[in-house]
Order: sequence, then structure tokens, then C-alpha cells
Amino acid sequence: MALLAEAWRHRGHLEARLDPLGRASPARVAELDPAFYGLPPGSEAALRAVYGGSIGWEFSYIHDRARRDWLQAQAEAPAAPDSRIQRDLLALLKRGQAFEETLQGRLPGAKLFGLAGGDGFLVAVETIFRASLRAGVEEVVMGGMHRGRFALLAVLLEKPLVPLIAEITGKSPLPQGMQASSDVPYHLGYSGEREIDGKRLRLTVSPHPSHLQVIGVVAQGRTRGKQALRGEDGKRQVLPLLLHTDASFAGQGIVAELFQLSKVAPFDLGGTIHVIINNQLGFTTLPEEGRSARYCTDIAKLVEAPVLHVNGDDVEALYHAASVAAAYRTRFGSDILLDIVCYRRHGHNEIDEPRFTQPAMYRAIDERPPLAALYQASLAQRGVDTAPGEQAAADMTAAVKAAFDGAAGFEVNDAGSFHGIWQGFRSGSAADMLAFTETGLPIDTLKAIGRSLTTAPDGFTLDRKVARFLDQRRESIETGQGIDWATGEAMGFASLLAEGTPLRFGGQDSLRGAFTQRHLFIHDSASEKRHCVLDPLAQQGGALCEVFNTPLIEYAVLAYEYGCSLTDPRRLIVWEAQFGDFLNIAQAIFDQFVAGGEDRWLRSSGLTILLPHGLDGGGPDHSTGHPERLLAACAQGNIQIANVSTPANFFHLLRRQMRRDFRKPLVVLTPKALLRQKACVSALAEFGPGTGFQPLIPDSAAQKAQRLILCTGKIYYELAAERAARGLESQVALARIEQLYPLPEEGLRALFAAHAGADLVWCQEEPANMGYFTHLDRPLEALSGRTLRCVSRPAVPSPATGLKYGHEAERKAVLDAALSGLD
Repeated sequence: MALLAEAWRHRGHLEARLDPLGRASPARVAELDPAFYGLPPGSEAALRAVYGGSIGWEFSYIHDRARRDWLQAQAEAPAAPDSRIQRDLLALLKRGQAFEETLQGRLPGAKLFGLAGGDGFLVAVETIFRASLRAGVEEVVMGGMHRGRFALLAVLLEKPLVPLIAEITGKSPLPQGMQASSDVPYHLGYSGEREIDGKRLRLTVSPHPSHLQVIGVVAQGRTRGKQALRGEDGKRQVLPLLLHTDASFAGQGIVAELFQLSKVAPFDLGGTIHVIINNQLGFTTLPEEGRSARYCTDIAKLVEAPVLHVNGDDVEALYHAASVAAAYRTRFGSDILLDIVCYRRHGHNEIDEPRFTQPAMYRAIDERPPLAALYQASLAQRGVDTAPGEQAAADMTAAVKAAFDGAAGFEVNDAGSFHGIWQGFRSGSAADMLAFTETGLPIDTLKAIGRSLTTAPDGFTLDRKVARFLDQRRESIETGQGIDWATGEAMGFASLLAEGTPLRFGGQDSLRGAFTQRHLFIHDSASEKRHCVLDPLAQQGGALCEVFNTPLIEYAVLAYEYGCSLTDPRRLIVWEAQFGDFLNIAQAIFDQFVAGGEDRWLRSSGLTILLPHGLDGGGPDHSTGHPERLLAACAQGNIQIANVSTPANFFHLLRRQMRRDFRKPLVVLTPKALLRQKACVSALAEFGPGTGFQPLIPDSAAQKAQRLILCTGKIYYELAAERAARGLESQVALARIEQLYPLPEEGLRALFAAHAGADLVWCQEEPANMGYFTHLDRPLEALSGRTLRCVSRPAVPSPATGLKYGHEAERKAVLDAALSGLD
């Protein structure tokens, strides 16, 4: 054992043993020479146990001695499958090969992204399924890839072949009459069950976009949501299994973010198993062109995850490595990676020609028999009956041919979107999103919530400023006057928890608030103990309450929270960016999933995103949530965009999100300066019975005004103050559009009719080429029958100036342009 441990410290991997094509560079191949590893003569047997087989074990960097010792023991005692398992593995490979060859034969020239050359992937994943099921796993949530997607669905997930072939041949996966864009077949997901050894295993593979690695984090979010629903046993019962290819795993930055999150408590899943199909090639890019790291898996060392590099053409080594991976995750609750070193028999897809760029590699591939044939010959030589494998291939071939016949007349009757925990929900329309929902509460209930939110545990010594903050919050609720933004938000969260609605709220510095406005956790100044002010009400309602700060990561965190939102429609899930423009870093998640997920994959989400927004003189980087980008993604009732101007309206917006029978993503452009704006307060009555969210707040003072100014958000208060200073209250009406999509068309028509002769102005603080007007001008003109004039800052490349005096000059110019020229 000591000799073997010493060998690991010197880390010389026999990489030639791991490449089915035997092409490893001599410079990277160490001889089995004890001297090379600094070991004494006679150590050859120990070295051969580690480096002489088809698995390269990487774990010397793990600090935990117990984990290293356990992995070392697994390396020294490989689990050889018995003859029954050997026959099953051969049958599995034969079914996979027969499926893909029959499919390709019927669809020549189609992009199928077949598994050929990486067939051992089937062995690894099937082994993980079976070993995990024996360990108590009841559900596996997968994030996948194009490569081998159809074989995964047909052979491992046992998706019925007729609908699968119908999708592959281009038939719509939607019920007749349903309007959605859908996606290419190798992006679609699936959920189903398999019976294995008398037990049921739930299997889900998430739909994904072409940029593959993002789906792994989405799948992890789905896993977290499913684990939460199961309670204390969730981590043991639900396994995240992420499927990758080498080039994207090594190249895409979200992988590093994924690992950085993996042991942070609100994202910890009890370990993820990662399986990499290592083609030893990107699209046409060689490893030395695609990464600086020695191995495509090296980023996993960030969290000391062990890596098992396996020769993809050694079936029994794959079986052993996959068994170890499942056992490691069960035993240690941590990530582990299987790097299946294999090849692509075809190019990037079946119509791509790889011989243009890798001629030598593909000469070796062309000469190599398929894995099923190699393993069949090996078993036959050892006297194992291979007839069941031949029968499995024949059965699969016949089943695929029959499925092609059945697919011609196949029609989808149910999209499967609202089953299970989603039972009773539906896909809401734009009209549904505008319907009034009463969300107010009895005054006594609101005051009780306020008292709970402002009461520290007995014996807590509070910072004097925090104590004053709680006192002022309690006074505003008790008196019913001057309730500020953060208090309205806290009451929204707390009221939902008290009613039994779970909450998951995270973001960058969100517990205190980036602007010191929130204080959801209060701290004992002496002991540094923490108390979440929401917890007593969560306990009262029996609701799970997760509120937390996140790492300074946007891309992976938003992907994770989106995934979590897919799992439980009865849980409010909120992500807050530190500043609105931090969404830039997660723009792909917003575009492909938040805005497009329902249209592409029929997956509803109630994810709420808070983007602090407003030009306050903070410079280009902290001023905008880019509403122009948000509005550009709006169509067919896919999402809600709001810029709310009162604490009470924000309270109702949060509660409305959970009090309807459909779910749509909600993006709120939240305030910064308004957090302490004395005019931006609400009375307790505005939270009371009969009240609800107002998508449009007209001006109740000005009737038949000479000018009607429409606006949204913070600039309303600046316009109102300037209007009062000029004595224009009777001449200028100010109307706030609180919900920017879908537009409150009925209310706007009534507003325009009430000011039939008025000059119409849209006023925004954002530059003319940003903000709202470029997306709202045509709808507003259509509703009013008149032309609107836009008042804004001039068009500029950057969202805002960083010069204090320039900012103030621009602000005054906008207000003057909006309010001047009146009789």
C-alpha cells in the first residue's frame, strides 16, 4: 500500500493504455519502471495495479486521507462482472449499435449525432443507474448533449420508439392546435420510468440549447428542487448525472462556475456524477488547440473531485469505473468524474467529413471494429454465450423498423407539461397575465407580520443602527404610514411563507441588501449568531425558507435557479443581481431559457428576477437592467416585465406571482435611489383587503390635462416634484406604466380617452437608443391613435455617464423637455 501511495505522488499515467486508437504521444507515456516513479526495484506489481490497466486513477490532490485510501482500495481490487452481467453488457451494446445503424440506414444524410465510437458510454450510464438504484436512489436527473442523445433515449431511458422516431423524422412533438416553436429533436428532453431488478427508477433528461454546458447547471437546479420536495432523504434519493463532451467541458467557463457552486450550501446536491465522452477532438479542433490543461477534466481539481480516465473500448473497465463512481457519490456525497476516452466514428455529425482535418486519426478509426464486435469476440474467446446479444440486436432492429411504420400516423395527444406536481396548472395567456388578482390581506394580519419581522430573539444584542431600522419598520406598519420599499418586499415574502408558500431567495449580498436596505438576517453583536427574520413566519406556515447570499456568479446561478423553478410551481424562487447590468453575464440564460423555454420546450417557470435599475450618477456599469433587451424578448405572453413605483404594488406583484393557476417568469426592475426616497412609501391600507397589483397607475388629480406624460419607475417621482415646483398639476397628468409587458391595454385605452386632446409624451431617464420607447412606441400609438413624443437622454453607446455634473445636467434637461412648452 505504501508503494502504491508513493506512485500516486509521482503521477505517471500510461496514457497509451487509455486511448482505444493507441495514439498517445511517446513523450507522455511512462514505462513501467519503478525508478521513473522514485520507487525501489520490485515495485512493478504495485505499479501495474495502478497504471497497467485501462483506468487512469487521478486523486492524489485530494486532502482527505479517507477518500484517497478508499479510492486506492478500489483501484487495487477491480470488480470483475460475472457471466450474467457480461451477457447483459454485450446485449446493451448490441441494442445500441442496432438502433443507430437502423436509424442511419433509414435516414441517410440526417444529422443524428450518433454515439458510434463512444458506445462504452451506454455501459457506464447503465451501470450508474443500477448501482445507484441499489444504493437507494429513486430518481436520476440528467443534463445531456447532442452526442448519443437518441441512443440514450431509446436504449437507456426506454422512451417509446414510435414517438421518438416521429420526432426524429420531423413530426411536431406538440398536440394539434398548440402554438409553439419547439426545437430540433436532438435538443428535446424526456421524463419516464424504468423497472430495473423489480424496482422503479424515475429518469429525466433535460432539454437543452446548442451551447451544451449550461444545461448541466439547469439540471442541477432541477435536482435541488426535487431533493427539497423529498425532505431530509432528498440528496440520497435524487441523483444529478451530467453528461458532457471533452471540448465543451474544457472550454466553457460555466463548468468552473458549476464546480465553484457545488459545495456552497444552497447549491450542494450531495455529489454529482459527471460522465465525459472524450472524443479526443472538438468539432475539428485538436486537444492542444482547445485547452492548456493536460486533461479535459482538470477543472474538476478545483473541488478535489477524483477523475477516472477509462479506455472507452474496455467494457469491463467501464463497468468497474462506473460502479466506483456510484459508490463514491453514495459514500462521500461529493462529485466524481468518468472520462471515457474514445473517438467519433463519424464527424461532428453524420454529414460532416472529418478526414479533411484529421486524416491519420480517421485511418485508425476506419480500421477499428465497433465495440460490440470487439467485446463479443472477447466473450466468445472466454467461453461466454453471446447468442443473447445477437438476439437483442435483432429485436432492436425489428422494433426500430416497426416504429418507422407507426410514426407516419402518430399524433401527440398530450404535451405532458402539467402532470405530477404541475397538475392543476395551465399555460397562461397575455390576457390572463393582466387579469386582476386580489392579493391584499386583513390589516390585523399585516400588523402581526410586521411585529414578527421586527422582533429579535431574546438576548440578542443588536447593532444600534439595525435596532433603529427594526423600530422604524415596526412603527411604519403599526401606524399604517410611511411603509418603504424594503418593508413592502419583506411583507410580501413573509405573508407567503405564513400561508405555507415555500421561498427560495438568493443573490449577491441579498441578505443585508447591496444598498443596506433589507436586513433579512440580523446579527448578535456579541456572539455573531444570526437570526432570519422570516423564519418564525415560515415555521408558522410550515413552509421551507431558503434565503442566502450567492457567490459573485451570474451565469451558473441564474441557470441553477431557473432549473429549480421548473420543479415546484408552488414555491416562489427569486434571484437578485447585485446591479441590473449583471444580467449581461447571464444573457444566454435569459434568452434561451427564461424568455424562450416555454416556447421551445413547453416548460413553465415562475422564476422571479430582480434587477436593480436606475440612473443615479453611478456610472455606466451600475445604472441599468437594460429594459430594451428584456422587452425585445417579449412575445406571445411568454414573460412579465415590471418597473414598479410603490412598495405596496411590489408587495402585490410578489404575491400575485404565486396566487394564479399558471406560471410565467417575472423580471422586476427594482429601485436603488427610491429605497430611501421619502415620497416612495405606501400606506398600510394599500396592502389591505380588496387590493392587488396595478399594472397602470393613472393620475387621479389631473383631469383632461393639456399634456399626458407616460413613464415608468423612478422618473415618476422626479417628474412629480418638478411639476409641483412649476405649478403644473392641473395642466400635466402623469401616468405610470407599472407592467411593461404585457401592456395593460384596456387601462391605457381608458386613459387616452380621458385625455383625448392632450399632447402625448413618453418620458424616460434612459438614453433614446435604450430603455423602453423603441419597443412601446408602436403599441402606444396604436392604442391612442396619436403620435407620442419621446423625451429622454440622447442616444449614446454607454448607458450612463460617470460624471456627477454631467448626470445632473442630463437629468434637468430631461425634466425640462418633458414639462416645458405649456400655455
